[in-house]
Amino acid sequence: MKHSDNDAKESNHDESHAHQDSWPSFHEKSLTEAAVTEAARELQVSREMALMCAFGAMATACQKHVDVVMPTGHKVPTSLMLLTIADSGERKTTTQNNFFEAINRLNDAAHSANESASIEHRVEHQLWNTHKRHLERMYSKCAAEAQDEAAMQAALKAIAEHVRLEPQPARSSKFLYEDTTPQALVHMLYENEPNGCLLTSEANGIFSGKALGELDKLNTLWDGNSVIVDRISREGFVLQNARLTLSLMAQPSVVSRFMGKRGEEARGTGFLARFLVVKPRAMAGRRTDRKLTELPRRLAFNIRVRECLESAALPKRQLLSFSEQAKDLWFNYSRYLEKQMQEDGLYHYLKDHASKLLENTSRLAAILHTFERDSDSDTEIDYATLKFCWEFSQNCSSHFIKYLASEPQIVTDANLLAHYLLTTAHKEDPLQNRNQGEKTLNDLMSGAAIRLSLTKIKQNGPSSLRGRANSERLDAAIEILRKLGHIAREGRYCRFSESILLKEGEPELKNGQIITIRELPLFSEQVYERQENSSNGSRGVAGYFIKVR
Repeated sequence: MKHSDNDAKESNHDESHAHQDSWPSFHEKSLTEAAVTEAARELQVSREMALMCAFGAMATACQKHVDVVMPTGHKVPTSLMLLTIADSGERKTTTQNNFFEAINRLNDAAHSANESASIEHRVEHQLWNTHKRHLERMYSKCAAEAQDEAAMQAALKAIAEHVRLEPQPARSSKFLYEDTTPQALVHMLYENEPNGCLLTSEANGIFSGKALGELDKLNTLWDGNSVIVDRISREGFVLQNARLTLSLMAQPSVVSRFMGKRGEEARGTGFLARFLVVKPRAMAGRRTDRKLTELPRRLAFNIRVRECLESAALPKRQLLSFSEQAKDLWFNYSRYLEKQMQEDGLYHYLKDHASKLLENTSRLAAILHTFERDSDSDTEIDYATLKFCWEFSQNCSSHFIKYLASEPQIVTDANLLAHYLLTTAHKEDPLQNRNQGEKTLNDLMSGAAIRLSLTKIKQNGPSSLRGRANSERLDAAIEILRKLGHIAREGRYCRFSESILLKEGEPELKNGQIITIRELPLFSEQVYERQENSSNGSRGVAGYFIKVR
């Protein structure tokens, strides 16, 4: 079966990308699809939030067993960093508990077992200390008498042998963490189970506290690399071959405050680029009274989660790869992303995010394949699994762009320039621009327009774009508006229009698709109209007009 580049575009960012609300479905009879569909229906929550919780649970269960080899030959872990942004009342905790039921129970059992083991360790250590003091007294007595060298050496040897037998605390099987710092988290992964999950349905403390104080450690864990901890007061250590999944939920206000305070740092370090982000559609206020069923799909899902967690990990993680058809599709996606990182592409200002998108897709596919497979010997990810995970990650990408990505400087500058030009147009010729704003045929209007010299824009335009020092920023802002079709360069002058200036064809960029200039109408809010000369002598029109709302 042959697949073309069109396969890579089936679920790509199209004209409605920023407003895409359709989330993909997996195989009808799969454990994942059944559990997600059941949760969305019975708990009356959004499908996308159920999917995020399901993937968080599956990654926690599978990350210790498998890694994935991408078609380029690069081996990566299967741990995930997931962020769900939802208001209070959206049943974040309920949804999370639905998919993490087995995980919570196993972690609680591990915690109880560790408490019992700790009590036994304290008893053993106390007895060990008592015997150590006795041996030390015996040595001190021999040393004080200074008569029998052989007895003194024997006493010293007995102490050395006893010290070597100091009881060590048992390694805990606990693997869930909530209110902690990266430093403490790394230490616990070193001392306890090296495959963990940072899980919370209310991540307020994490985004406002110290848990993100050392973003580099979380980045390193996601990458699957060793974390080196050097300390002055205590012995340092190296955490190797550990895996950590982050399944975080937070309210929009919490994320907004974090982005305002530390968003630039988080983007700069690549921390946010590693996240799959979802802001689910609001369900609160739309629910109906309904008796909850026994949720049999939840039971089957959690049985599989428990099975994965309780199965013994191999000395080396199993390597998953892609089928030949899946490899072709993977490379199609890779070419698409490379193209979209070019100057006129969707990800031109989001290269950090785009560079991690296909790796995240590969991780999702490996997790889903591992969770759903019938045999541990099945190590090949198929075409359908990769396609589903790409569609899911593309939806997450649209949410990242809309709700988490900070606005590029060039977009801010273009908005400031558009605002200045619109304001100046109305001030300098209010009558003309009022008439241009009146309705025309088919309830369309042309909007405001003006022609200004470049010198005047440099002198009177937005303060951040004035002067010789900011000339490059101004030129870049003008160029963006030109590509969007709202500015035409005419020698030393710029002709600006609220509607697209082109008399035919489409602009190089479409407002609202790759970038959004809020001061101007979206491309989807405009229409190209061609009217021939009428019999009553009225002039024909051709060009773009703004739809009257």
